[in-house]
Amino acid sequence: MYKELAKKYIKRITPQDIKNYASSINITLTNQEVNIIFNFLLKYYEDLLNKNTTVFNKLKPLIREDLYKQIITLYEENKNKYLN
Repeated sequence: MYKELAKKYIKRITPQDIKNYASSINITLTNQEVNIIFNFLLKYYEDLLNKNTTVFNKLKPLIREDLYKQIITLYEENKNKYLN
């Protein structure tokens, strides 16, 4: 059920949504990081919903190490909560 909701939502997501969410959990993003994450999600959301974490290797060289670790942590927390 959550996969289908995520698939519908991802088609409507905006860079501002990403910035707002990050801000709500005390993560500060540059505009460039917002755009990188936005494009990554649009391109790889199906892989992420299917637990294919190897796609994160494509994101890692594009963003700060601490941000990468925060994203991995968020993914793992939400994967365990919604994709099991």
